[in-house]
Amino acid sequence: ERLGAVRVRSDIERKRLFGIGQTARMAGGELDALYAQDANLRTYARLAEIARTIVAAGYPAIIDAAFLKRAERDEFRALARDLGARFALIECSAAPAALRARVAQRAARDADASDATVAVLERQMATHEPVADDERADTLTVDTDVDARAFETRCGEAATRLAEED
Repeated sequence: ERLGAVRVRSDIERKRLFGIGQTARMAGGELDALYAQDANLRTYARLAEIARTIVAAGYPAIIDAAFLKRAERDEFRALARDLGARFALIECSAAPAALRARVAQRAARDADASDATVAVLERQMATHEPVADDERADTLTVDTDVDARAFETRCGEAATRLAEED
């Protein structure tokens, strides 16, 4: 909001793409299918389509997705270049224990579009392709391993830095 951007959440768009209610819970084989390679490709293609529409309308787009794979990040970097838009990767970092606690708390609240469980998080951490040195020029890392107030402050600082770089 501080950047005047439209935020697009992959969790919501993935469910919308597959005709699933935003807060419907997936489990077992359904969850596996929703996050299979072909589903990921379709989801990221949809995110790119939405980003094109937002940027064409004259607004900045924030694509809120895991971007665990280098190829996914490269695709959106190329998309930004094609659209004449600035590309920035916001890398959120936190200790694995903090991530596990957050995922468990979010799942217990059962009010979010995310289907992430601790098992999903473990799989993501095991398959994540870290940001490479040649991606660092476009990357802003935000340590999120802090309380809510400090997190808000850090997000505000990141937004300010992004706005200043435009």
